[in-house]
Amino acid sequence: MNQNATEPAVATETLAEVPEHVLRGLPEEVRLFPSAVDKTRIGVWATKPILKGKKFGPFVGDKKKRSQVKNNVYMWEVYYPNLGWMCIDATDPEKGNWLRYVNWACSGEEQNLFPLEINRAIYYKTLKPIAPGEELLVWYNGEDNPEIAAAIEEERASARSKRSSPKSRKATASAWHPDALHQRPRTSPGSVGRPKPRLQPSSRDHSSKSRHSACSLTAPEVTWNQ
Repeated sequence: MNQNATEPAVATETLAEVPEHVLRGLPEEVRLFPSAVDKTRIGVWATKPILKGKKFGPFVGDKKKRSQVKNNVYMWEVYYPNLGWMCIDATDPEKGNWLRYVNWACSGEEQNLFPLEINRAIYYKTLKPIAPGEELLVWYNGEDNPEIAAAIEEERASARSKRSSPKSRKATASAWHPDALHQRPRTSPGSVGRPKPRLQPSSRDHSSKSRHSACSLTAPEVTWNQ
């Protein structure tokens, strides 16, 4: 790579550009403000205490083939039995919801959310209590983290309970893919910013270097309304 080459500037998101439907869909516990981990991005901040185990979602976006996605920062890949791996792409804010603005943690210590795939949809679940004034930050480290492993097992148990009902047995069995949650993050060449992990096997480097490269340690000055 030519170190002297000029890289294209990344556009900075502003609150004025956030679609009205996203603002209307915000839970009462959170608001949007500039992110502390990426100065070009909007982030999601807690304005009220959020308990451990709180689930948000699903993540909303356009369903596309991987070849149709130009930016994998705002997307997840989900397995569909009849279609294979498809992307839920929220690059266009008009197509997504507020979960699009949840940013990536710089470290496991900062992470307070993790993703779950349930019935071919992505949800975010709180890994620990989140206090007012903290930014919601997600990362996928699968069952390397005992707390996440326990939460995933809890979801599996819930799925097994639902499958015990004859009415839902067939639909639940075809939709729930707990094995996909074992996978680690992957990165893709040519992506802008820090790419989102996909819930699919990958032979790529699983290091967290890409997380740390874009992180800032300066939080925005925000006055929280009680």
